[in-house]
Amino acid sequence: MPMTRLASVAALLVSGSLFAACSIDVNGNGGGVGSSVREEKRFTLSGADQAELRLRTFDGAIRLRSWDRNEVLVEIERRGPDQASAEALTVNASQEGNRIVVEAESERSGVSFGSWTSRSVSLTVTAPKRVTVEARTGDGAIDAADFTGDVDVSSGDGRIQVSRIDGRLKAHSGDGSIRADDVAGDVEADSGDGSIEIVGRLSGLTIRTGDGGVRVEAAEGSAMKSDWRITTGDGSITLRVPDGFSAQVDATTGDGAIRIDGVSSSSLDGGDRRAVKGQMGSGGQTLRLQSGDGSITVSK
Repeated sequence: MPMTRLASVAALLVSGSLFAACSIDVNGNGGGVGSSVREEKRFTLSGADQAELRLRTFDGAIRLRSWDRNEVLVEIERRGPDQASAEALTVNASQEGNRIVVEAESERSGVSFGSWTSRSVSLTVTAPKRVTVEARTGDGAIDAADFTGDVDVSSGDGRIQVSRIDGRLKAHSGDGSIRADDVAGDVEADSGDGSIEIVGRLSGLTIRTGDGGVRVEAAEGSAMKSDWRITTGDGSITLRVPDGFSAQVDATTGDGAIRIDGVSSSSLDGGDRRAVKGQMGSGGQTLRLQSGDGSITVSK
C-alpha cells in the first residue's frame, strides 16, 4: 500500500478514536467517562426533639424523604472526571444533639482528555417526618416530600419540587421552575426565571417570579391569615380559591385582561380592566396580584 494511503488510513483511525472517546456527562448521571464514589452516613437521634438538618453542596441534586425511624440516613455521591478526583471531594458531616450538618466543600470543574466532566456532590437524605430542613445547592434540582415542619430549600440553578409538606415552606431557584403539591400552611416561593405552581391548604402566600406563569390552587380550608402577594414580571396568574373565600383584592397587569369572580365592587380602573380593586366575600386581608405582561384570573 502506498505511503500516502497508509497515512490517510492512520489519520482516519486516530480521528475516529478521538471522537469515540469524546463523551460529555454534564449532569453526572449519564454514560460518560466520569466516575462516582458513594458512601452512607447514619445519625441516631435522641429523645422526641425534632430533627434539624442543614445540607449544603456546591453542585449536585438534593433529595429528601421521610421514614418512621429515629435516625437520619445520608447517602453521598461524589462525581468527578476520574475516581481519584471523585474521592478527593471533601464532605464534612457532623452531629450535635439532633442537629445534623452535611456540607460539601466547593470545587472547580475538572477537565480530562477527550471529555469534560464537572465535579459534583449529590445528597439523598432520609429522616423522621417531623423535621426542620435547610437545604442549599449551587447547581442542581431539589426534591422533598412527606415532612412536617419548616422546610427551606434553595438552588442557584435547578428545578424545585416538593409535596406533602405541612408547616412552613420556603423555596427559591435562581433559574428553574418551582412546584409544590399537597402543602399546608405558609408558602413563600421565588424564582428568578421559571414557572411556579402551588396546590394546597394555604394560610400565608408570597410568590414572585421574574419570568414565568403562576398557578395557585388554594384548597378547601385555605384562609388568609396575612396579606397574600403574587407577582410575575412576565406571565399569567391563575388563582383558584374555595367557596366562601374572603379578601380585599388589588390586581394590576401591564398588558392583559383581569377576570375576578365574586368581586363585589364596580370600581374598575381603566376600560380594558388592567387594574381591579374590590372585595371578595367579607373582605379582610389584602390579595395583591401583579403581572408585568400577562392576564390575571381568579375563580372559585
